[in-house]
Amino acid sequence: MSTKRFITALGVTLGITASTFLAAPAAQAAGGGLDDVYYMTSSVGSDGAFRVEFQTSEGWQIGDALAVRVREKGTSAVVARVGGFVGGGCTDEDCGYRTFESAPAKLDKMAVYDLELVRNEGQSNEEVGASRGVLNYALNPKIDGFKSSLPSLSYDSRSGQASGRVVGEDPKTREVKPLVGAGVEVNTYSGETAKLTTDGAGQFASPFAFRGNETEASLQASLVGSESVKSKLSPPIRKQATKLNVSAPGPTVTARFGSKIAVHSTVTRTADDGTQKNLDDLLGLSVTKDGCVVAYREDCGNGVTDFRVTGDAKMTVGFSSAWFAPASSSFAVHATHMSAFEGLVGSVDKYRNITYTGKLIVKDGTVPAGTSARVHFDFSGDNGKTWTYVGSTTTTYNTPFTLKNPYSSAKPGLWRLRHGTANVGPTTSQTFQFIRRPTQITADDVTPEGVARGTTITAKGLLTHRYSTTWKPFAGQTVRIYFKPATPGGAWKQLGTAKTLANGTFSRKFTADQDGTWQMRYDDAPATHYASKGREDYVDVR
Repeated sequence: MSTKRFITALGVTLGITASTFLAAPAAQAAGGGLDDVYYMTSSVGSDGAFRVEFQTSEGWQIGDALAVRVREKGTSAVVARVGGFVGGGCTDEDCGYRTFESAPAKLDKMAVYDLELVRNEGQSNEEVGASRGVLNYALNPKIDGFKSSLPSLSYDSRSGQASGRVVGEDPKTREVKPLVGAGVEVNTYSGETAKLTTDGAGQFASPFAFRGNETEASLQASLVGSESVKSKLSPPIRKQATKLNVSAPGPTVTARFGSKIAVHSTVTRTADDGTQKNLDDLLGLSVTKDGCVVAYREDCGNGVTDFRVTGDAKMTVGFSSAWFAPASSSFAVHATHMSAFEGLVGSVDKYRNITYTGKLIVKDGTVPAGTSARVHFDFSGDNGKTWTYVGSTTTTYNTPFTLKNPYSSAKPGLWRLRHGTANVGPTTSQTFQFIRRPTQITADDVTPEGVARGTTITAKGLLTHRYSTTWKPFAGQTVRIYFKPATPGGAWKQLGTAKTLANGTFSRKFTADQDGTWQMRYDDAPATHYASKGREDYVDVR
């Protein structure tokens, strides 16, 4: 329920109360019934006048037939009526609710009153709202002196009494007085609520009790009908000392990857009288892998009774609570049946083909001979910050392998192998960066074209290699020149070679003999460079 504050024609709002009207299931007459009123608020202005505002989902026009009866609290005695409602404007974009506001009115004395919505009062078709609202007729109502009988709390001292007083300014005299008969709710942090009424001195008192497993201890008193009038207490908690005893497992655990390990532990506390007592409610107990901040993620430990072995680790059984001093105990885990890449070597040839040789082994355990394992290929273009899966292949545990990467090394970046199954622990290889200089053949051509048989033609081009972002001439290299005749079944055949000059250019003369396609290829790249091919150039021989 929302608290409503607004500026009235009579002055600035100083006190606010609110009460919710719930929609009744019964059908209403055409035009909407009073049970369609969702909530009603009242505000007291600085001149002592109050207004009533309500909100409804119906769009009916209310006219003079609607009024709010003001009754002495808990009685049928009507002390005033408020009418003259105006408004009907939309309060949201969809116009699902409309707001109406009464004319101002004043009362003779400061007190708590019941509000009752009525239409066609005194007539045969009189209709009364299903619920009542509350008017705290006072200026600046507040909860004064809210306190706890316990200055501090402990697990052995969790129950006490909360008390306070509700006061407000008399709208007529401006004298600060107790607000008698006011509804007050006292709530604990754990959600328990006590509903009270102030006595003749405006005072209220309520017992409270905490369970001892709350994450904090707080008490709040609220004036019924006004979300803005409240007071909060947070008594300090005297934490009791605790001892944690882990009976299983022992200080060191050796277990197969993926297995579940049971954890048995008890916690004792030092009571306020100095005796040692068992703590049965172990809310706050966790089993966590050191270095993890998310205790219940599977690879960090999953709960208070067991955890799954995901590798070698130091595990900590910890107990923490707002009511007790923390306690912990650690043990070491050695995981068997973990995989590893042994003797792994990665290489790339001049045609950008990546090959890995090595062996995928199982450490501290065995698997049946011939058991297969899937190995994944990952690529990173941002120096290992993120990795992208690009393919996978199958090998056999404990057997030397030669694995072909499904993608070439065309893009610069890092590569790695990765393995992991439900039965054998995962592993990730070291990273590889395959660095060779790219080369390219450009300006390649065979001229002239459309020549007579026996004419001399020239195959030429330019070979460059890349330095950073710049392409530079690649001198002293051998370029192979290939020809494929245009006859059925014609195959590529090397006809000769040419050496690149200082400026990277090359050329070689041939005699045109038949129609066919020519291509220059840089196949003789050293270990520092990639090979490359020129374009295919068709020459018509007449």
